[in-house]
Amino acid sequence: MIRHLGEVIMASDKSTKSRPYVVQSLKLQSFHAQQVFRRGFDLYTDAIYSLSVVLRAVGTEDQVRAMEELIDDRLNRAQNDIRNEIARLEKVVEDNGITLDRVNYSEPLVMEAKISSHRSARYAGILHEFDGLIAKLDALWLSGMIPDNEYSRILYEWKRRILKIASSARGTVRQAMIDSRKQAQQESSNQNVQNKTAGQTFSGGTEPVINGESGIDEVPDVKSKTPKNSSGLFGWI
Repeated sequence: MIRHLGEVIMASDKSTKSRPYVVQSLKLQSFHAQQVFRRGFDLYTDAIYSLSVVLRAVGTEDQVRAMEELIDDRLNRAQNDIRNEIARLEKVVEDNGITLDRVNYSEPLVMEAKISSHRSARYAGILHEFDGLIAKLDALWLSGMIPDNEYSRILYEWKRRILKIASSARGTVRQAMIDSRKQAQQESSNQNVQNKTAGQTFSGGTEPVINGESGIDEVPDVKSKTPKNSSGLFGWI
């Protein structure tokens, strides 16, 4: 593949950036939580890094804060809804005398989550709580309290919602970056026009006009006119 020099430099710069992070071991029992982690965590983390660091370099602080509030609101609502759903499922489990400890998983995994911001840590926490929600849902499904179609629907909707937090964060940040670049290009273009106009004025390319007349007295072109009376002074007037 042939790439322009600028693209090669940008790719190189991205690969050599050193970001601070801490590794959080995240034990996920269910396949569904593991799948959402693989698809969504890095996507979300990269978007949040761009929002917290990169966008601040090209955008305004007000713009960044608006994006942060939008993303935080989605996290808050998702976390609250997960906890409410867990409480509801726990009530159903308790009322039906189901023992959660009897549910085991064949392939639990410990995922290494690279936490590069506090929002990344919150997303990892949501994934952990989602895994706990699935454990209660699985207990009810295995006991026959939830039919197959309802079980599949609930799983699909929650996976879709948590993944959408990551994809919407990326889309929001990407659009903000595009808008910031367009604004910067427009401001640069306007500045170039102003500089060009100022240069023409100072170079004498445009005569100042006062009261509808040029500010510079017109000098008659003597060579272009022939005196009517060569013996008189200023005979051509």
